[in-house]
Amino acid sequence: MILDLIKDKNFTKNPYLYTLILLLMAKLVLFSSEIFTLGYINVVLNILPSSGYIINLVELSSFIFITLLVIFLARKILKISWNTLGFRKTGSLKEFLKGWGFGAIVLISCVAFMIIVGVVRIDKVTFDSKLILEFIPLLMVWSIQGNAEEVLTRGFLFSGVARKTNILIGIAVSAIFFTVMHLENDGISVIPLIDLFVFGIFAALVMIKTKNIWLVSGFHAAWNCFQGNVFAFPVSGTNVGNAFINVTTQGPSWLTGGKFGVEGSIISLIVQIVLIILLCYDLFVKQKMNVLDKFDIETYTDEVE
Repeated sequence: MILDLIKDKNFTKNPYLYTLILLLMAKLVLFSSEIFTLGYINVVLNILPSSGYIINLVELSSFIFITLLVIFLARKILKISWNTLGFRKTGSLKEFLKGWGFGAIVLISCVAFMIIVGVVRIDKVTFDSKLILEFIPLLMVWSIQGNAEEVLTRGFLFSGVARKTNILIGIAVSAIFFTVMHLENDGISVIPLIDLFVFGIFAALVMIKTKNIWLVSGFHAAWNCFQGNVFAFPVSGTNVGNAFINVTTQGPSWLTGGKFGVEGSIISLIVQIVLIILLCYDLFVKQKMNVLDKFDIETYTDEVE
């Protein structure tokens, strides 16, 4: 049925049917990527030693299947342009590195505030050659992981829905889907769920602001990397190995983030809300964009496919 709709293009005429198809495709991407990932992990771990560090690298690098599946569906099936997905060529590396810097600064700011209010204590700081050498591949695989989630939720879902309906619906759909993606994570509770949804709003606004996927992908990657492998926090409920700075949390989970990590803390929530307010002021007050208008990145770029 879905394939029939795609073939005759009827689903593109109804924006809400189009949104439903995109959601089903996004779910299909997640399901299919899990199958590819299982095979990939089995093959690689039969070749490489099965240490915690190697397993972490393999699991994070497996997110590339999400990116590849999205690109296949978007380009070959739906005929969506690279620009619409956010893959703008001009300044892509610069934007990605800016995102890394921005994400690192925001994460460090959240942790610093936790230390100031006394709910996080630094126990040990380690900078040795082994950790540094291990950190370099982690930069790459966190980039793969962060980019994959952004390509799926913002490049594919947000841009696709906002292009057919409006900015508000695009933000809501992509933020809800991003939140649902993490429902089975360890440490999930009310504040982490709200935090995930708010991050979904923030990330979509960043994509609107920058007109590309690169900066928000870099932000996402840096946030996770610094959270787990610079500071030893769980990343969305998952422990990800050694870190340069080992910390101990002491206090209520709504302040420390508990088992979920920094993004389970109300401190992270407040910081993101402030960033959202600043972005909304810039986009919808200064630039006079309307949340009820459609949003198509193609109208903001002169790059040729």
